[in-house]
Amino acid sequence: MIKFIKFTLLVSLISVLVGCGGGGSSLDGGIDGTGITSGRITGFGSIIVNGVRFDVDNAIFSKDGVSSQQSDFLIGEYVVIKGSVDEAGINGTATEVIFENLLEGQITNVSVDGVSIEVLGQTIITNESTVFHEFTILTELSEGNILEISGLKDADGLIIATSIELEEESFVAGESENEIKGIISDVNATLMTFQIGSLIIDYSSADLGDFDNNPPIDGQFVEVKSDQPISDNTLVATKVELEEDEISSDTDLEINIEGLVTRYVSATDFDINGIAVTTNSTTEYEQGLITDLALNLLVEVEGKFNTSGILVADKVEFEDSDDEEDE
Repeated sequence: MIKFIKFTLLVSLISVLVGCGGGGSSLDGGIDGTGITSGRITGFGSIIVNGVRFDVDNAIFSKDGVSSQQSDFLIGEYVVIKGSVDEAGINGTATEVIFENLLEGQITNVSVDGVSIEVLGQTIITNESTVFHEFTILTELSEGNILEISGLKDADGLIIATSIELEEESFVAGESENEIKGIISDVNATLMTFQIGSLIIDYSSADLGDFDNNPPIDGQFVEVKSDQPISDNTLVATKVELEEDEISSDTDLEINIEGLVTRYVSATDFDINGIAVTTNSTTEYEQGLITDLALNLLVEVEGKFNTSGILVADKVEFEDSDDEEDE
């Protein structure tokens, strides 16, 4: 059963594959020209993301690094679309549709309040926009169930889920997979461990091919995979991979990002999903004012990167939590 919810907060880092191109900016919604759109899937009949209906007849689909098709995608999943959008910002043509989960693994603490749940030691927050697949409410889930989480990390490191799918009832060692993405901290070269949040990763027997014989270091953004169940808050890694930057800072790309304000200094210095954003005197604001910008707000930003790798916003739209999202 699918549960549809309104969004007041929203979801890392996902790994994003990007393309390049050009085109002029459209402030009527979406992006005019070739570029990148990232946000939740809010409808099908093609794919609707950030209010743009993308024709996907000739698109390449990728889900968690595996070639796929449109039927593999779910409402609420946070995706990246490469393609073009018309001047009205209503219709687009996708060349690629890409999904990477934020977290996949065992429930380590069941939900008591019906709003939050813990997976691999990470706190997952749901709200009225989170879409549930293959279950109805959080409290029916059991410890050890395997979930796939799509969403965004807020400024406090909490995962705000846009989609949660129940994948398996229990973990089967050697067959099932735990998977987590995050920033490395507390590396212990002697024990060959590091942490992602509060979760301890034992990398002593892991494939570290991306590291070129160098050990992991604090601050690296990685993806950890394991075919073993979590035990005593420790995950024995099968593979640790360095992750790419989320979105290319190519100055030719038109960018449209839906996400959370994850850092806020001022209206000319803040982050959306960890991406540096600035505004200027020509930036337009919809459904809110410049003074409304604050941490953990859900916004949609359109613009281009400058040569310093900062996204210069042509438009900032404050997401309206009173709008219904329909399949």
